[in-house]
Amino acid sequence: MENQIIIGIRVTDKIQEQLDRCIPAHEFYFKENNPDYLQIIHVNGERVLGKALKPGVSITSLEDYAANVRSIFCKICPEMRLAENDVKIFAQTLIG
Repeated sequence: MENQIIIGIRVTDKIQEQLDRCIPAHEFYFKENNPDYLQIIHVNGERVLGKALKPGVSITSLEDYAANVRSIFCKICPEMRLAENDVKIFAQTLIG
């Protein structure tokens, strides 16, 4: 059993439309399942576009990760604007 923290954005229908229209040059930011970039992570029945982190991350690091998520999101969804409170912290336990 492993705990993980996810910092990211809930994937709404509007966000999914933007992801579907992402230019091919930016798809690697979320489609390659690369932990250095964003991933689509299923959390409690919802899809979250974000980064999985290990528990114990410092507040300063969380702020840096949040800024990174916002920055990448703006590249892949340039027609959308994020409010400060759109980036959230999610937690889940992985079994197996």
